[in-house]
Amino acid sequence: MSSYDGFHDSSRAAAEKPAHIGVGVIGHGFMGKVHSNAYLKIPFSYPDPPAYPDLVAVCGRNETAVRDTALRLKSGGYYTDWKKLIADPRINLVDVCTPDDRHEAPSIAAAEAGKHVICEKPLAMTVPAAKAMRDAAVKAGVKHMLCHNYRFFPAVRLARQLLDAGALGSLYQFRGRYLQDAGHNPETPLEGAWYAAGTKSGVLLGIGSHIIDMARFLIGEIVSLSGIVKTYNGTRTSGSGAVEQVKADEENMALVEFENGTIGTIESSCVSTGRKNQLAWEINGSKGSMSFDLEDPNHLQVYLDDSVLKEVQGFANVSVTGGRHPLQTLILPPGHNCGWEYGHIHALAHFIDCIVNGKEVAPFGATFEDGYRIQVIMEAFHTSYSSGKRIKLT
Repeated sequence: MSSYDGFHDSSRAAAEKPAHIGVGVIGHGFMGKVHSNAYLKIPFSYPDPPAYPDLVAVCGRNETAVRDTALRLKSGGYYTDWKKLIADPRINLVDVCTPDDRHEAPSIAAAEAGKHVICEKPLAMTVPAAKAMRDAAVKAGVKHMLCHNYRFFPAVRLARQLLDAGALGSLYQFRGRYLQDAGHNPETPLEGAWYAAGTKSGVLLGIGSHIIDMARFLIGEIVSLSGIVKTYNGTRTSGSGAVEQVKADEENMALVEFENGTIGTIESSCVSTGRKNQLAWEINGSKGSMSFDLEDPNHLQVYLDDSVLKEVQGFANVSVTGGRHPLQTLILPPGHNCGWEYGHIHALAHFIDCIVNGKEVAPFGATFEDGYRIQVIMEAFHTSYSSGKRIKLT
């Protein structure tokens, strides 16, 4: 009985919901916070979620910072040792949001412990590391997913639906780019050029992996490429005043051919002045074309050649915010736009659904196999540029 007049305790009712899943997030930086927030938002965004995620713990090496994150994101607690988080029997799903060069060990350990594991992109820093992660997850028989959140934008999912239906006919071209401007100014300190500081992972690994995944998700497997990988600003001044070498790439581009005969270009850059976070692509086919721009994420530009009214034929700016659209059977009414965070909310809800209901992560979610294949493609960019040759992928 409650001691407050008219108050009814809902904690027991929540505990009796059909399914809960214990989640542990390793990492409490930007992406760790994004993922933790997404777990909190799933019950709001889905009237009947596949399971209610319980954020059991977050993990980080800086105890003061990780404690603050745990409090703000309503986590049950925190760890400063990721091995202890993985060993926690309350945790069924391990979410790896560590820096790029620290994905391998916790992901493999989680799989070997029988925990389902989702990892931030890129899967790893090298092809051998990506292969080891894939092999460990497959051997353990756990669900595994790579968080390519842009697959889970309603406009992107509608594009995939139209492509699967053959709406564009035979495909000719794919042109994809992911552009930012963090390093366009040579005077920007080293710490301000995210791709050159910290793990020094570079632009291709950092954001190029996203547009490569988008190309594969929409068009299919890449079978050959000719690439360029560039660093324009060879040195930057650090916050301490020291001049340091920049070894990470700042821009890259490749001419690619897909298994189905489509050709295309794939580009990622952090020296595209004025572009803060533009992931964009266009697809041309024999019956129509489509284009998408993350700077206008709730719309898909669609041109269909068989339009009845030829006098007004042109690209339609389709607002992908209705109940009939993919991923829009949410609590939000039609016309209420989804923001960037919803890509992660949908992605994590999909992974939980796969775990709880025994569904396959693919084709809509990226698996560690996809991560491995993307790693091979990214390595081919470098091999092609250093050798001056076109690289065939098998």
